[in-house]
Amino acid sequence: MSLTLMGLSLWAITAQEAVDAYVARKGMRHASAGVVVIDIDSNKVIAGHLQDQAIITASTMKTVTSVAALETLGGDFRFKTHVYLQGKVKGDTLMGRVLIRGGGDPTLGTHHIKGQPDIVNEIVAAIKQRGITHIAGSVATDESLYPYPPYSIHWDVGDLAWDYGAGVHALNFADNVMTVRFKVDKWGRFSPLRLVPHVPGVEVINRMNYQARGENIDFALEYGRPGLVLMGGVCPGSYNLTTSNPAPAALLADSVAHALKRAGIHWLEGDDIEAAQAGRELLLTHESAQLTDIIESLLDRSDNMFTHALLRAVGIQNGWRDAGIDQAGVEGVKRVLTKLGIDTEALFMRDGSGLARAGKASPYLLASMLTAVVDTEYNGRRLCELMPTASDRVGNVLGRHRLAKQIVLKSGSMTDVQCYVGYYPADKPRYAFALLANNYTCTRAELRSHMSRLLIDLFADK
Repeated sequence: MSLTLMGLSLWAITAQEAVDAYVARKGMRHASAGVVVIDIDSNKVIAGHLQDQAIITASTMKTVTSVAALETLGGDFRFKTHVYLQGKVKGDTLMGRVLIRGGGDPTLGTHHIKGQPDIVNEIVAAIKQRGITHIAGSVATDESLYPYPPYSIHWDVGDLAWDYGAGVHALNFADNVMTVRFKVDKWGRFSPLRLVPHVPGVEVINRMNYQARGENIDFALEYGRPGLVLMGGVCPGSYNLTTSNPAPAALLADSVAHALKRAGIHWLEGDDIEAAQAGRELLLTHESAQLTDIIESLLDRSDNMFTHALLRAVGIQNGWRDAGIDQAGVEGVKRVLTKLGIDTEALFMRDGSGLARAGKASPYLLASMLTAVVDTEYNGRRLCELMPTASDRVGNVLGRHRLAKQIVLKSGSMTDVQCYVGYYPADKPRYAFALLANNYTCTRAELRSHMSRLLIDLFADK
């Protein structure tokens, strides 16, 4: 970094001096503050601190999963969901069921990826094209692709009921979230708790207490059945609480059944038990958006469910039945990194998204991975083109600086953890960096300001 006056440099500091100043700032004395900056052309570290120490990554682990998925599956990979007619079609009547077989697609029913076909509308159109106007049976689902549980065993149980802790099923739908709506009046009376959308079979259990002021609501999944428990204290008001949906396949089946009815398909009394043993006919194959589009969305929004679904897709490709699907995914990730020439000893990967607090990696491993794939095109796009710009993600200091749109990065945060990994400049990266901070004692806002200043010191004159 340098200060200029009338074109003359008055003083300058090296990249290493900038890093040294960062780790000496307020609240960093007891922190695990891992930093590395790699010059991509020479593949050499130009600055670092604790660069080889394994540190909690939070959501920056999503870059590792994304690279592994791109390398394993290809940028043009699409998840496939197969829909069958199971039973017999007699004239215009299906004597049996519409069967939806999950393929692990995390994007079914999502609103986060523009232009993606709606599987519900596709099924309705295919049924009508087949000439079916009556169904004596049901809409059924097949979730046999993935084993139970739908979430990583390394996720904290307290995260599972929140929207960011939604599990990954063989059949996912509408981002695996739902909204609980209710009102509390000034006398402490609760209106009936209502799910939007309605999810068949999911029970909502009210364990909340009334309090005149303030609120401290918490959620938990009910054990042994698809249910949600609401706990804590609530004051008078209207509430719309977004939580994870433990039964997305039930919501999908119900959505299809209602859409068929609205389209004029008539449901008849009928027993479709025998249809399970009957022959089946492929009705349609729904395809997701391309993997590059999925990754661009998940990196921008830091979507845990999308990313863990990619780890499971890698696990499927890696032959999960011998190791467990998530562990097979991790082994597949390490295989990719090894092939890229990266030592994986500093990678302690527990899930795909970084939601697991036991997930750790060294700053050097993360920046080395970014360096290794910097020029690789996946379906015509490089990783740097899939990552969001820094903008205000690193605080207001960088957000107001011209570098805000010249740096691309993935952020990650959880209690006592703040991390960033990325490239500079955005279009033609010359540097890859990783900033991982655990157990800092300043506020998060102060830490983000420290990190902003470091990135400015590192790249403002580059």
